[in-house]
Amino acid sequence: MIEKRLLTESITIRKPVQRFVVGTKQPVFDYEVIATGVKSRFNPGGTASSRNVLGQTPKRSFRLFLNQTELKANYEVIRESDNETFVATDVKNFWGHHMEAVLEEKR
Repeated sequence: MIEKRLLTESITIRKPVQRFVVGTKQPVFDYEVIATGVKSRFNPGGTASSRNVLGQTPKRSFRLFLNQTELKANYEVIRESDNETFVATDVKNFWGHHMEAVLEEKR
């Protein structure tokens, strides 16, 4: 377990939930709040450029450190200090001690 004094940011974790429009098979994605006020720590991970039809666009990434909680890949993480939204791309659980996640900013 990481000490509370080392965890400087508060985050909200949201889980994507797929539902269908009533009477059709059209999928709609909604987010369900899992936890709010979770203490964590952001470390810059670098800036990667993703290539698409419009050219190269920079995408910032971060490493997130936090104590045990429900967090999986594709979950949405919102930093409460500035309401910036990120998507978890990789989550590692270190022997029940703490968790590390790689986050990319959501556009």
